[in-house]
Amino acid sequence: MAEIVLDQVSKRFKDGPAVVDRATFTIADGEFFILVGPSGCGKSTLLNMIVGLEDVSDGEIEVDGAVVNDVDPKDRGMAMVFQSYAIYPHMTVRENMEFPLKLKKVPKDEIARRVDETAKMLELTELLERKPANLSGGQRQRVAMGRAIVREPKAFLMDEPLSNLDAKLRVQMRATLAELQARLGVTTVYVTHDQTEAMTLGHRVAVLRKGVVQQVGSPRELYRDPVNLFVAGFIGSPAMNFLPGRVSGSRLQVPFAEFELPGQVTDRYTGGDGKVIVGVRPENFEDVHFVADELRSHGPTFSARIDMIEWLGADVFAFFRIGGSSTDDLSRLAQDLDAIELAEGDQQRISAKIDRSSELRAGDDAELWLDAREIHLFDVETGENLSRTPPDDEPPVAADQAPQPEPQPEPQATPAPSSTATSAPSGS
Repeated sequence: MAEIVLDQVSKRFKDGPAVVDRATFTIADGEFFILVGPSGCGKSTLLNMIVGLEDVSDGEIEVDGAVVNDVDPKDRGMAMVFQSYAIYPHMTVRENMEFPLKLKKVPKDEIARRVDETAKMLELTELLERKPANLSGGQRQRVAMGRAIVREPKAFLMDEPLSNLDAKLRVQMRATLAELQARLGVTTVYVTHDQTEAMTLGHRVAVLRKGVVQQVGSPRELYRDPVNLFVAGFIGSPAMNFLPGRVSGSRLQVPFAEFELPGQVTDRYTGGDGKVIVGVRPENFEDVHFVADELRSHGPTFSARIDMIEWLGADVFAFFRIGGSSTDDLSRLAQDLDAIELAEGDQQRISAKIDRSSELRAGDDAELWLDAREIHLFDVETGENLSRTPPDDEPPVAADQAPQPEPQPEPQATPAPSSTATSAPSGS
């Protein structure tokens, strides 16, 4: 196992901007750490720098206190699992798993022991004599993971290993990864663009945008206390709704209501009077008929025409539109931060999660309630969350600012998901 420290790590290609810009954080020994962000944000490049497949332009990467910038990938003691499995089609499952150990000239009896133990762990024992052509996608991915596990590396690095699998199999493999990583306790760095994977697998998550680490924290921290508009819009499914708003003293005006801000919001709010962007998660709305009388004072009740209902069994989502929300601020930030769905004309669609017993239907004029205690207020210029209380050693981070060094992680109670990595066919 290994502690991995990144100190102001940057990557620049010739005649181009920084693909990764001053990434600074610590991955604790035995931690399951996620790098998440949209395509092109630099997360795979960052992973490749950690494993040694990409050179570091600036900064330092340390593994267990030793700088590894100039250490060859094969000497870093790490194993990698790729999106494309990277297993040999002409070899059996057993031969694929044996291969990296044979390259290291591990004794035959030790190879057999490691392969048999790993195959049992991954439920591959009955498949050891098959070739990859006779395996399903999930089985091939487990072979790739097994080939990494047998190496007993310091760290597993995984680059979107589940993206080639169908939705049901991805859910199953997430559970397998979680169980494996908890059992092995090996430091794991996992890259994904899927925020659901990030939220369900990681002890901590680093959210990247355009090469800059926006925030590092536990899934709960990112969801409850996003540092800026981009993190708020990226984390959470369905995504957070964004509305134009105006603060005047202790009151907030949004397109469908004006109401008193709850004390817990005003106590945290660091802005002044004027325009803000208001963030509301779908689950903070409700059909007013399902709100207890004692809770109604915590937010406004308003009328809305329901456009559409999505019934998902356990969850029901109602969609309605608000007028006048396509402000210049929202449109500009939508393009700048990739965080807001642009309004259609002068209307914006809002999603609300309502009680599954609600009888609301498309076309109904509904009475809805907003829990104002859960709203977020964002700066219209920087996207900074003005209603967030950062830790004492972490100043607020605007969307266009470089990140500050992260504090050491606190132990998480959630089980650490499994991660494994497989060397490329070259055996590196």
